[in-house]
Amino acid sequence: MMNKLAISLSLLFVFSVNISSQVLTDVVRYSLLDVGGTARSVAVGGSIGALGADFSVLSTNPAGAATFRRSEFTFTPALEFSSTDALLTAGDNSTINDTKTNFNFNNLGLIFSGRPLSSKWRTAVFGIGINRLANFHQNISYEGTSAGSITDRWWELAEGVPPEQLDNFEAGLAWDVRALDDYDADLIPNYLTHFLDSEFLPGGVLVDKSQSIRRKGSINELVFTYAGNYDEKLMIGGTLGVPILNYEETKTYRETDESERINQFDELEFSERFTTRGAGINFKLGLIYRMSQMVRLGAAIHTPTSYGLEDTFSTDLSYRFEDNAGTQRFESASPEGTFEYRMRTPWRFITSGGFIISKQGFISAEIEYVDYTNARLNFNRTSNPNDVEREDELNGEINNQLNSALNFRFGGEYAIESFRLRGGFALNSSPYENITERNGSLSLGAGYRAENFFIDLAYKRLSSQAEYRPYLLSTGNIDIEQPVDIDENRDRFLLTFGFKL
Repeated sequence: MMNKLAISLSLLFVFSVNISSQVLTDVVRYSLLDVGGTARSVAVGGSIGALGADFSVLSTNPAGAATFRRSEFTFTPALEFSSTDALLTAGDNSTINDTKTNFNFNNLGLIFSGRPLSSKWRTAVFGIGINRLANFHQNISYEGTSAGSITDRWWELAEGVPPEQLDNFEAGLAWDVRALDDYDADLIPNYLTHFLDSEFLPGGVLVDKSQSIRRKGSINELVFTYAGNYDEKLMIGGTLGVPILNYEETKTYRETDESERINQFDELEFSERFTTRGAGINFKLGLIYRMSQMVRLGAAIHTPTSYGLEDTFSTDLSYRFEDNAGTQRFESASPEGTFEYRMRTPWRFITSGGFIISKQGFISAEIEYVDYTNARLNFNRTSNPNDVEREDELNGEINNQLNSALNFRFGGEYAIESFRLRGGFALNSSPYENITERNGSLSLGAGYRAENFFIDLAYKRLSSQAEYRPYLLSTGNIDIEQPVDIDENRDRFLLTFGFKL
């Protein structure tokens, strides 16, 4: 029976260029945070760190918890709609739209506010609850016709390798179903994609292709916060954070020949299933200084999150073609691979400011600095002697291809007696070295404040652009790697209910 670790390593490291890309994607995915929390915080663009008195600050600037004067309970149901437009850029193809709807709870929290014995310390606050830090729900679909085939990748993986030594997740499956064929009489390993006529080189034939990608999951952070208000001038707070990570991805890639361009070939379907689960720990320290009744300045530092993660993955392949015996169809499936490892996310530094306009509202802003090159992977849990070398290679890719980023958040609130009107926006820099574009979001909201309860409503639209490739080749040939441009819009609706205790 094949050892699970050996199985996992055969997938993770058999082809370094693809793994490097996957690792970078995972590191960025789990380091890009969009703290949801409450509707009030979302409505002002997440820029409430210097003002506090909102449960979401326990995950951003815990000093803001010290501004609570009464104990409070909040919960925030949320509804999110994701819409993606995907275009296979190689060839003359059309944009395909796909959507995903997700209902979740963005926040659930309890604040205990009391007065300490010392007269200088005006409040002592303890908070416990959950804030959502990231939402991975997304559907992507594309289709079109272009030169090149995923069998180009499998041919590269199989070149010079005897069939019995092929990996169990890609090239080995292709050999099993005859998508790769040994046609030399002397049996020297020399593999050629089965459906390409010998007069063509790989990538020289137009192929109809499509893919559907289904993603779901989230990062929810369990927070334990203690904060104090010293003489109405200085607020200090700390949060112990325990983020719980869950990510699932299913991809189904198809190639067909409905136009009968390719000799013998009819259809192939390659499916990949991938999940990551785990939890981490971090610490956040925050300060707020009240310069005057109108002006407040804040700062926070977040240690890296140290995650313990486990990946599970599997693949299967079906292949249909015609030969002298008629229509043939073969299927093959991989074993399930597992891999345990540790990941460390970057440090985060946040400065913030708030300007209170009498009893009419406020204006607030935040700047966040994140150096993504500080992220690290650690494979020391395994006993494989090559892990240290592979770990160094992948961390080198993080250093070379990621970058530091500045993220900006702005917002404001206007009060009309017990009612509140809010707005905000945010600009986030790309974590990648060679990408300068910023992704942004706009938000709006309203709220009602009574003596013992409150209710807040928020709407947020996030827009982002990305490039995706269904497979990679060692040559890095963009023309036959099938780049797909993805434009995504996320519409998020939140409703926070709060009760003063």
